[in-house]
Amino acid sequence: MSTLPPNTSESTSAVVIGTGLSGLAVAGELSRHGVATVTVDGLESAAPSTATTTLRVTDLSSDESVEYLKVMRHLRAHVASQALDVRTTVRAQHLALVEQLKPGAPLRWAVRTEAGVIFADAVVLTRCAHNQLRRFLADLGFSLGEKLMEELAGIGLYLIGVAELSSPSTRELLWQAKSVARLVADSVSSSYQPA
Repeated sequence: MSTLPPNTSESTSAVVIGTGLSGLAVAGELSRHGVATVTVDGLESAAPSTATTTLRVTDLSSDESVEYLKVMRHLRAHVASQALDVRTTVRAQHLALVEQLKPGAPLRWAVRTEAGVIFADAVVLTRCAHNQLRRFLADLGFSLGEKLMEELAGIGLYLIGVAELSSPSTRELLWQAKSVARLVADSVSSSYQPA
């Protein structure tokens, strides 16, 4: 786990926003696909009404809590053993699309943190309050709907467990992480194919 000196910028293939179960799961999957990834803490406010990681275990049934905790221990061990770039002390503060100078160039994302800016081809958002997500999508010109995930993938933005009003199960989050990692890996590799 690393941090950057203040006011720096860097570039990577993907940024995962959220260092909980979903974020660590998708970071591990992206690593297996060979996608360079930086994982930072989520966009949500620290207010108890919107924070999810501290409330998650108490909201689950007993069996699901045990499964969740077991998976989290495994994911943390995997992150450490693979030396994945997970920055638990760095919080994403702002997320924006970057205008490209060349027409037809692939879109890039800029994730601003207190340490600087991380530029990426894809962003996986795993932590975000529902009302914050709606405002963010509206700013991008999207609204919640049937084809939302497909449309967002077209601009390199992927969601795990943040569009649902109810909390997905641990298994559902792991399934979403695997699916999203495949989509990101395919997208990132195709954006570097010669025309």
